[in-house]
Formats: sequence, structure tokens, C-alpha cells
Amino acid sequence: MLYADKYDNHFLNITCGRARFADFAGYTVNALKAAGTPAALAALAGPLASAQAAFLTDVARRTTGGGSTQDNTQAEDTQWTAIRAFLAETDTVTLRPAYFKNAVGLQAIYPAKLGGLTEATKGTRLAKFEAYVQALEAAAPRLTPAPGKAARKLLDAYRAVADTKDTGENAVAGLIQQLGPQAVALCEALFDVHCTGLATYSRTPALAAALFNYGLLPKKKRGPRPSKV
Repeated sequence: MLYADKYDNHFLNITCGRARFADFAGYTVNALKAAGTPAALAALAGPLASAQAAFLTDVARRTTGGGSTQDNTQAEDTQWTAIRAFLAETDTVTLRPAYFKNAVGLQAIYPAKLGGLTEATKGTRLAKFEAYVQALEAAAPRLTPAPGKAARKLLDAYRAVADTKDTGENAVAGLIQQLGPQAVALCEALFDVHCTGLATYSRTPALAAALFNYGLLPKKKRGPRPSKV
């Protein structure tokens, strides 16, 4: 149907972080509570505030109850500290003696020297350490399998922490309607305000638009303009 999208609940199709969407809803709650707001709209302040509160409770559960991003970052740093200690010890006890006067062989273990691995940025740590582990495993005939096995355990533990952190960060943003029932309920409460606002201000719809601060949301990405014929 032509213009069918005009009758969709557009709040469900917003893509943004949970905290930002909660702020967006909070603005509308305050707008509804303002003095002089028509009764039909003012009556929606309570239901919207309740939906926002439930949504914020869910946000808190996801970001702290299940392990906050900050906690996961600290766990990642702690794990990397253990890896750095392993790297330093392995370099001194195993690699230097095994590759004495064999710079080429040592370079195959860590091409950018030991510092290039121990001081790797967070974004490159996993890839660089995995390459190091694989090099140790490949050098097992010279080093014995023990260093490679110990490094592999550290790699698995570090990857698990890094994956948990990434999952936690990604879970707080996305298409709003896919972020759980509390998000959907909040969208429905906002749409009630939208529809009631248009009905109340049918001759001056800009007053209905003023109930929302869309500037708090990410800018919509526009597709390419159609070519002129």
C-alpha cells in the first residue's frame, strides 16, 4: 500500500544504543509533564515513565548484572598481564637459549621482537599473540611441545575474555525492536504519545513533533539519490 510506512511504529525501526534511547524517552516524559499540556497527553506521562523505568532496569541488568563492559575490560587487562609475564619468562628461559646466535629463527617467533608483542595495542593483541602461539607450536621439535601448549591455554582464556567484552558492548546497541520486550513496550508507549499528539494538534502538527527530541538519536543514513531521467 502506498505510504504504508506512515502507519508503522517508526520507533521500532530506530537503531541506537539503549542509554541514548532511554534519554530520548526521558525527554518526552518531561515534555508531557510540562504545565499546560493537554489532558489527553498529560495522561500518557505516567505510562511512558513506567515503560522507560522498566527499560532502564533492563539496561542496568545487561550492562552490570551480567558483567559490565568495565569489568570485562579489567578482566582482559588482567589476562594480558599474565600473558606478558609468560612471554618474558619464555623468552628468557626457553627462546633465547634455544635460538642462541640464531636471529633468523628467533625472528620467526616474533617478527617485531619481544616488545612488538608485549606492547601490542588492544586491537592487535589477539591476532599477534595467536601468531606467536602458532609459531611456538611449529617450533615444537626444537622447543618441545610444552611452551606451545602453555601458550595455547593462555590464548584460549584471553580469547574468551575478549569475546565476552565484545558481546557485552554490542548487546547494548542495535535495532530497538530487537533489544527485548522492554524496548518494544517503550516504543509502543512512545507511539501512543505520537498518535495522541497528532490527534491533539492535528492543525498544528509541529506542536506534536516538539514532544520528541530526535536530535538525541543517531542521524538516519540516507540512500543515494535516484538518478535524474
